[in-house]
Amino acid sequence: MKFSELMKLKADEAGNIDIGELVLHLPNTPLDVIEQLYSDHGGNSEFQEQYEQIDISKLKWELIELSFDDIACASIFPEFERWSIICAMKSERVSIDNDWDLIGHNRAIVQHWKEYSTWLRSPIMLLSKSNYHLVEGHSRYGCLTGLVKSGMISSKKVHKVWVANV
Repeated sequence: MKFSELMKLKADEAGNIDIGELVLHLPNTPLDVIEQLYSDHGGNSEFQEQYEQIDISKLKWELIELSFDDIACASIFPEFERWSIICAMKSERVSIDNDWDLIGHNRAIVQHWKEYSTWLRSPIMLLSKSNYHLVEGHSRYGCLTGLVKSGMISSKKVHKVWVANV
């Protein structure tokens, strides 16, 4: 099943693709990837533009740990790069203002960053040859970037990320 074929599946009024259908079509895909990527973004034109030709039924997803230094080398679709930069700028101020709420997410997410110095939900990346590409999690990536830049989190700390080889 190619990413472009997600457009043929049943979706709700908000454009989210039915998770039950996705599980049937992609039985070996982790539910977290199904929810974050295929359900939430499978019908999004910018995601379709990037990933339409990828055979998603052949992807083998693995939850791995990467340091920020590894994550920071990932490519980002230019249309989403500005958003990551905005998120980084906001989270960089956490150390200046001593206000974790600047991250701007709900209480559980803010508390998780404070306690564990990492995201609550793992972003999604593709690996081509030896190059990572950030697919989903641009806000989380920006948040981590700002917290590392401000010295709140070490660039050597590891973070869990969903990765599949293409």
